[in-house]
Amino acid sequence: MDAKCRVLILDDNADVADSLGQGMSLEGHDVRVCYAAIDALRVAETFKPEVCILDIGLPKFDGHQVAKALRAKYGPGLVLIAMSGRAMPEYIATGRMAVFDHYLKRGGTAELLALFPKRQGSTSPETG
Repeated sequence: MDAKCRVLILDDNADVADSLGQGMSLEGHDVRVCYAAIDALRVAETFKPEVCILDIGLPKFDGHQVAKALRAKYGPGLVLIAMSGRAMPEYIATGRMAVFDHYLKRGGTAELLALFPKRQGSTSPETG
């Protein structure tokens, strides 16, 4: 059985974020949902996510800026997934998407779960 992940979801659309968070929780993942970039960065400090699902079009700090900050802090082991209701080619063409591991137009839980790290055993946070 695949181990479950710590998942951080950031979307300023509360309905989308909550729905996605509920789907991930039902799959057994440990989930935190945020609606603003600054909150996501604060939560990440103590939660130490393994997977981040980030909306691109956010007010103030956009998903690209959040992704860059998370990548700088947590390195290449963190799975960053960009999600947007807009077409991805326009974002990919700008080159700003390079920090992300995956890019999806808003989709379902199954599509996202296929992008999660595959491993065996428990993923409880390390102590120390």
